[in-house]
Amino acid sequence: MGSRVAMKLSEKSPVIEYLRREQANAVRLYLQYKGYHWNVAGPLFHDLHLLFDEHGKAVFDTIDPLAERQRMLGAVAEYSLEAMLHESTIREGSSKPRSAREMVERLAEAHRTAIQGIKLGFRSAEQHNDPGSADLFARCVQEHEKMLWFLEELLEGESPLAERIALGPNSSKSRAEAIPSGR
Repeated sequence: MGSRVAMKLSEKSPVIEYLRREQANAVRLYLQYKGYHWNVAGPLFHDLHLLFDEHGKAVFDTIDPLAERQRMLGAVAEYSLEAMLHESTIREGSSKPRSAREMVERLAEAHRTAIQGIKLGFRSAEQHNDPGSADLFARCVQEHEKMLWFLEELLEGESPLAERIALGPNSSKSRAEAIPSGR
């Protein structure tokens, strides 16, 4: 019986390694989004609660295609949390975020890390004449770039939301001071 995909990459192929790493990054980022979704507080609770859930679902939707692509190429797709932690290049701080702003900053940094790795995977797939994996990496990077854009806009200095998001549960400003006039 022939291989599932004509090119049949070896288990140690760089493309397989990039697929594994980005699957692990997606699992880790999904869990980070859900944790922040559950624990966000402050003046933007409702908006961030919904945004974190929406972004978490978008990240979750990348996990299956990354794992299935590994299978199409003849490799085993990892699924244990231990393997995901080992493979992931996304790192969380040693402490929990103290504010909604810190949550957004950490998520933005995680997306930057993922984007960097996905672009390397894309280049590797092109070098190994694997248009299927290159296309998957291209679709994933577009998703991550869009989510990063949303997060960076929230942190933008001139935005009234940036002023509000800077206020966390430990802020000395009152809620009334945090909400711009006219709202």
